[in-house]
Amino acid sequence: MGKRFVCFKSVLIIFLFCSFGAVLGAQQPSQAEQLRILIWSSIDPFPGSFDEPEGTDKDAVLKKTAARQASATAAAVASPAVSPDDPYVAEKLEVFGYAIERTKEITPFLLSGMISGWAFDYVPYDKTRRVQEIFEVEEVTPFSAAMNPISYKNPEPLENRLVCWAYCDRTEAQQLSYRRWTSVQLPKIHGKGAASVEGEFEGIQAACKEAVKNAVREYWRIYEKNKPKEILGKVLLIGNPRIYISEGQYVADLEFFLETDRIVKYTTY
Repeated sequence: MGKRFVCFKSVLIIFLFCSFGAVLGAQQPSQAEQLRILIWSSIDPFPGSFDEPEGTDKDAVLKKTAARQASATAAAVASPAVSPDDPYVAEKLEVFGYAIERTKEITPFLLSGMISGWAFDYVPYDKTRRVQEIFEVEEVTPFSAAMNPISYKNPEPLENRLVCWAYCDRTEAQQLSYRRWTSVQLPKIHGKGAASVEGEFEGIQAACKEAVKNAVREYWRIYEKNKPKEILGKVLLIGNPRIYISEGQYVADLEFFLETDRIVKYTTY
């Protein structure tokens, strides 16, 4: 009976949270003008469950975590809206310092993919020609907080996570760029990628990179019968990025617009 109650309570919390998000979303401008994404970060510096590798220096790990929490707390206190003398605020900063720091790393990374997009260079694996797979991704334009200030609203602890909405306005030039992406008949592609949670923020980046690669690969498997030598192009991240933890890994489930700049074919076989 107790387990059923806990399960029902968890479902109710998630339902209420999603309902709140839907109502809030209905009141917001189109993503052509303002971006609004749901961001979460683990309160625990070591999310998920995984075995510690042999030889792990626990003291070094604890010191690293303490330093990050102190850094995040200092950054939060620097905000004019926060009063470090308030005991309640001080307590929350200590508890959520790590999550705040992670949130401020994850958000600009995802927004860069939604504003300017990510450029990729993909060399497919070819056993016959002994070519190893290579996939590289980089920001088309590095995210600028001065050009696109981010505001974080409605932070709420949900189980072992800190969840909030991140808002960012597109500039007029960025709005025109977004309309170009949506007006041209570009394909929508979908991909999932995974990476170990031990990589922390780098793990999320790696999972997103894997999602881009899988999305591009699966699309061109259908439309390009002969395996190409190289594919170059760009993707624009669309929708609300879905990132979660499963079996000790970050999983990124993402959708994109795909713009293919060039396909290099093999000239000999």
